[in-house]
Amino acid sequence: MNTVVHPPDALSAEQRAPGAAGAAPSSPAKARRWYSALTSDQALIALLILLAVICYGNTLFNAFVYDDEQQILQNPYVKSWHYLPQIFGSTVWSFVGAAGTTNYYRPLMTFTFLVLYQLFGDIPFGFHLFNITLNAAVMIMVFYAGRRLFHDRRVAFVAAVLFAVHPVHTEVVNWIAAVPELEVAFFVLLAFWLYLQLDRPSSKLYFATVAAFALALLSKEPALMFAPLALVFEHFVRDGHERTALLIKLKRYAPVCVAAAAYLLLRIALFGKLAPVLQHPQVTWPQAIYSAFALVAGHTKYLFWPAPLSAFHVFHASLSLGEPRVLAGICIFAIAAALILFLYKRAPQAAFCIFWMGIFIAPMLNARWMAANVFTERYLYLPSVGFCWLVAWCGMQLWDRRSAAQAVWPRALLVTAFAAIAVVAIVAVVRRNRVWRDDWSLYTRTLQTNPDAAVIRSNLGALYFDSEQFERALEEWQIALAQKPDNTVTMNALGIVYTRLGRYAEADAIFKRALAARPLWGDTHFNYAHLLQKTGHFPEALQEFKTAVELAPLSGAAHRWYGEALVENGQFDDAAVQLEQAVTLEDSLQSMQDLVNVYIRQGHFAQAEPLLRRIITRFPFDSSAHLLLAKVLEASGHRAEALREYQQVLSTDSANAEAKAAVQRLNR
Repeated sequence: MNTVVHPPDALSAEQRAPGAAGAAPSSPAKARRWYSALTSDQALIALLILLAVICYGNTLFNAFVYDDEQQILQNPYVKSWHYLPQIFGSTVWSFVGAAGTTNYYRPLMTFTFLVLYQLFGDIPFGFHLFNITLNAAVMIMVFYAGRRLFHDRRVAFVAAVLFAVHPVHTEVVNWIAAVPELEVAFFVLLAFWLYLQLDRPSSKLYFATVAAFALALLSKEPALMFAPLALVFEHFVRDGHERTALLIKLKRYAPVCVAAAAYLLLRIALFGKLAPVLQHPQVTWPQAIYSAFALVAGHTKYLFWPAPLSAFHVFHASLSLGEPRVLAGICIFAIAAALILFLYKRAPQAAFCIFWMGIFIAPMLNARWMAANVFTERYLYLPSVGFCWLVAWCGMQLWDRRSAAQAVWPRALLVTAFAAIAVVAIVAVVRRNRVWRDDWSLYTRTLQTNPDAAVIRSNLGALYFDSEQFERALEEWQIALAQKPDNTVTMNALGIVYTRLGRYAEADAIFKRALAARPLWGDTHFNYAHLLQKTGHFPEALQEFKTAVELAPLSGAAHRWYGEALVENGQFDDAAVQLEQAVTLEDSLQSMQDLVNVYIRQGHFAQAEPLLRRIITRFPFDSSAHLLLAKVLEASGHRAEALREYQQVLSTDSANAEAKAAVQRLNR
């Protein structure tokens, strides 16, 4: 027996009755008008947007955190439209050079960062605003797609509210680098909403569905699961599927399948295979299967009870079928399968929601392919759509069990429970947002819940190093390396701090260990080169710097350090080439100052002058830049302009003897 559902905009009998929504019986028409206005699509969407702002408005002033700095601030792809071919023709980490091989092809993410960087520069406010806006758009699509799926606006709205307040989504909305989760969810939901309308023939709908699906595929790999999702929906869920000819069904989802196949071929063409990197080769296939069930249990637990929330959940492979978490996962899988079989004739939409959760969690269950944090909260963003739809449907089933007269107290209890859960969830979300306000807060709080998170501890060590707490940085990095002995990032960091502390023998040993483990990573090469410089091995240092820029040709820092080493060796022409590349890539003050000094030493004043003016435009109170420009102008014969620049120096540095002498000289 099929579940009774409501038309998209239908209201129940008691909702249409005079006096609904608390109106006086003497004004039924006015009451109906008020109720219609309050429950219109526009009003519900406005409420969802307001809820999105309430939940995540306090993220707007959060900083760049975690991978944001490398993916945005250190990524040349987001600084110039010149790199569009690389954005769409390589992996997300290809900008780091030879070590950037990965399974992640997400060009829409980097393209989004490119657009946002052109609009907002290195100010995180704009990036956070985009995440909040896109999360609100996803919530709206949860509502629209849910309404078409269930033909019940109540289910759709309750589901969208649940999605809005679910604390498991905080990582996705707070973390700028998690924008692929937002984008893939939006475009998958858009594609699904459009696909639901294909029961009426329209070539525009077919094109729009495939276009939305293609954008989802360019956002993140799990979008590929939309193809089997469409197939299952067509054969088992769509209204009238029993009476629809097979050819018509094929016509509806064939374009989606063709797009999926084209995407797979594109990955093979670009990378040589579907997944070029095996992330966890030490995990055997039996362990991967056991771990998959354990992950099912973990994902299910966080859908129902999202605590403790953490930016990094340490993964431990499951070693046997008898582990409690593996057995729990098997039970959950069996229950889900049984529910689908039980519901697909009685309530096919509800069964489809369970399938939605499973199909979008499935790609994250193979630990051998996943990143270091095999389980992470952001992976639940898209699967949780099905969860929210299912919970909302169950709530409406309870609501409709009896007439309004018979169910006053049960309904009041249901509303009270829903409101209480929503308020508690909103408070949890707002509080969690503050953890993501900066790296210090994020790393320290993460280590409180996951003290074995070696990656996070290594990042915390970098913060101590940047604040010149070298001994504390050393302590954190030593612990991190003990927790994860194969982490070359930590090895490289230890080499840097050993060098800074003058422990050169230990630095040499750890750098060589890092180079042996990851020879294609440019960062270790140029940091090792610094050590060789300090220990008097200059020819070897120059070779390491050269190797670094060959391995990481888009690293502005690598070119800058190589250029500085060439200057020290008296190779000014070669140094100018490297420093020009550094200025193009990173546009830092240090790179520009280094290049100006080289130009001046070469006597190339015409090249130094525009670069100095560029520095002054960005840093108008930099007296050293004004002094250098004054010297260049004086050497070029522009005495009046030089005098003004010397005077500008004295306006910020009145004791500058060189500027004083120059002013006296030029005033004679």
